[in-house]
Amino acid sequence: MEGSLTGAFLAAGMFLAFQGCGMMTSFGFLRRESAGVRLLLGSVLGSLMLQWFPALFAFLFGFSAAAHVLALLLALGCAGASLYIGKKDGFQDVLDIPRAFARQKFLFAVLLFWGFYVYLVFHSFRLENGRVYCCQSTYGDMSMHLSFITSLARQQVFPPEYSLLPGVRLSYPFLSDSISSSLYLLGASLRLSYALPMCAAGAQVFFGAYLFFRRMLGTNGKAALAFLLFFLNGGLGIFYFLGGEPGNFTRIFTAFYQTPTNYTDENIRWVNVIADMMLPQRATLFGWAVLFPELYLLYRAVFEGQRRYFLYAGILAGALPMVHTHSFLALALVCGGWLVFDLCHRLQWEAGAEAIAKGAIVAGLPIMCLLKDLLRTQGLEDSPWLLVFASVVIVLCLALLWALLCFCYRRGILWEIACTWGVLAGIACLLAFPQLFIWTFRQAGAGQFVRGHFGWITGADNYLWFYLKNLGLAGILALCGLLTCQTERFARYVPALVIWLIAEFVEFQPNDYDNNKLLYVGYALLCCCGAEFAASLLARIKFREVRGFAASLLVVLGTASAVLSLGREAVSEYELYGEGALALCQYVEEELPPDAIVLTDTRHNNEIAALTGRNIVCGSPSYLYYHGLPYYGREYAVSEMYIRPEASLDFYRSIRVDYVLVSDFELSSYPVDQPQLDRLFTRVYDDGVRILYKVEREG
Repeated sequence: MEGSLTGAFLAAGMFLAFQGCGMMTSFGFLRRESAGVRLLLGSVLGSLMLQWFPALFAFLFGFSAAAHVLALLLALGCAGASLYIGKKDGFQDVLDIPRAFARQKFLFAVLLFWGFYVYLVFHSFRLENGRVYCCQSTYGDMSMHLSFITSLARQQVFPPEYSLLPGVRLSYPFLSDSISSSLYLLGASLRLSYALPMCAAGAQVFFGAYLFFRRMLGTNGKAALAFLLFFLNGGLGIFYFLGGEPGNFTRIFTAFYQTPTNYTDENIRWVNVIADMMLPQRATLFGWAVLFPELYLLYRAVFEGQRRYFLYAGILAGALPMVHTHSFLALALVCGGWLVFDLCHRLQWEAGAEAIAKGAIVAGLPIMCLLKDLLRTQGLEDSPWLLVFASVVIVLCLALLWALLCFCYRRGILWEIACTWGVLAGIACLLAFPQLFIWTFRQAGAGQFVRGHFGWITGADNYLWFYLKNLGLAGILALCGLLTCQTERFARYVPALVIWLIAEFVEFQPNDYDNNKLLYVGYALLCCCGAEFAASLLARIKFREVRGFAASLLVVLGTASAVLSLGREAVSEYELYGEGALALCQYVEEELPPDAIVLTDTRHNNEIAALTGRNIVCGSPSYLYYHGLPYYGREYAVSEMYIRPEASLDFYRSIRVDYVLVSDFELSSYPVDQPQLDRLFTRVYDDGVRILYKVEREG
């Protein structure tokens, strides 16, 4: 877990080498972009290379050092080929990068956001006084991600399996964790391996989002406002903490998950994207690191005529499924919305399409309110008929798309569509489908991921009131912007409506909450729309001082809840693993084989799985259930093996248990028959609190 200095230098060197290869590739192929854009896209490519290239070779060599050496050689080959094709002239304007900060001073604010995020990353995983501490948002998910990181590096099995449920293929988008496994494999400490790729991905998200917003909106001021509305998102939750008891406000910084952006008692669920998405949700973080630069390329291709970018966008899209499947799905919906309006534009029907879409917004809001009340009173918020309805809508959309393509064919412009959108779809499908068939569809089918559900997690609240108090000012501005913007601008934001409609009727994971991974992509577009509308209102104020005050007030009202929630993360501290747990892990690392299976209870903060990379019989149901995994039999077996060890010897043999841990966790979870364990197995570790037994299996 602690690693070595040599390992740290070796891992950091490899990480930087892949980053460099990505940047050389970007500078070779994207010569029309500014140096700053190429630097950002190159960093994203470097991270994707470190995620994907070792995985490709791991099918043959396992997740080993050999696979990583071959991956690095492939990355160097891509960089060399790019520079050769680009005639080695791509770095001439690299010194222009610092000047971009002078031209767009908000970039300094973006840099500050990233600096604060880097602090949160290291604050969320601290080793102090022989204990591991985390912050509020990472207390739940970090142990799961650590188990993926350590098991892949220690066991080197590929395709990887769940160390939390041995024998079951890991179908979670594991490339968001394998990038850290690569560093851990080379000898870096677990903390450095965990944090370094996250820091790079954080920069890619922040600067990628601003790059996309700036291109969409055209001015620095609008892009800055959209950036603040998105990353400092928060609604009216702050008002629940004003007034009342003396400790009503201060509990934001002391209580567990009672913040203005995450307060379930009042159904405040639109969590802050930095504190509750980018920090604990590694797949979301690395997915957005690709998604925002991807949206930039796609925007340039669709709305600015850069046809070559359809090819580049297709490559990035095809790499997304096993980085973050929700981002891939959201991107597909964005492409669908932009494709329809692009075809309408080519057919000169976009004005009619806009009128229909705006009419759907005006009529749709009251319909959604009535539908929610109806379904809730009838107990039909979860119903297969909702999935049928969504399927019918999708079929109708595909029929509409087919009809538009037929009209394009009659007008002789279908070949142009095939050379642009067809290239994007072809490349993306060619790269994505193997991932979906090998991993995603297998788990989604077994776990009934896709199901009908209405209204996300609006609960008992009125539909409009829920989104008003959760989205706050940003939601109001976005709605007004959608209804008032001109046709050309409306086409840019229409994918947000597509995403919202699908996400309100269909869920793509057992956890209702996780549909926000789709909704936030639509919300990013709505923030652009809201920023544009706000800018138009501010432009009507004649006096500069008044306009400045109004803009400041707008920012404060729109971001106050988020600022307080981020403050809570900055000061939060929870012990995840104590001294005894770390001492036990040290022994396990030194003495147990990498593929050993250890019987423990099903706690979420399981040090054996998270810190040593060894298998445990059954992990926490809070992880396994929401991954759609068949864990019930294993959970029952764990209980039986502790309560009736001798009668459960068949379980020990069938699951191939190698070691049994008895600690205060197990003793509090089950009535452990410890005398029987002492008769059956041999104690190999005993610190007075934790006892580790070795199971001698016959044959």
